[in-house]
Amino acid sequence: MADDVSIEESDGIVVVSPRGELDAYTPPRLRSELHRLVEAGNRTLVVDLTDVSFLDSSALGVLVGTLRRLREREGELRIVKPRPLAMRAFEVTSLDRVLNLYGTRKEALAAASGQKALSASGEKRPDKLV
Repeated sequence: MADDVSIEESDGIVVVSPRGELDAYTPPRLRSELHRLVEAGNRTLVVDLTDVSFLDSSALGVLVGTLRRLREREGELRIVKPRPLAMRAFEVTSLDRVLNLYGTRKEALAAASGQKALSASGEKRPDKLV
């Protein structure tokens, strides 16, 4: 079970950082936090999985569901890759090819800042998820 989920803002972008294991018991809390942030009007979110040691299909479902909610609002989800063992879940499901995954928080924030600027200019962004 995830020990903690912290939420902070960095340069106007909300960063959600769960810690520990994301298994069948933790996705409801993570889902409610992410949904709350989307409903509050945040169009770009970064989920930093650096401190996640394990995640299962229910956690992946929360991330995909959040991405869909954001895309409905012309937003975007950026994910910082978890530890190698947890990263395996993305690879096995091929979600590593669909989701926007970054090696570091700095890279994810830079991409999110670029997306925010692109959205503000009114230009369309390419979609990866159908």
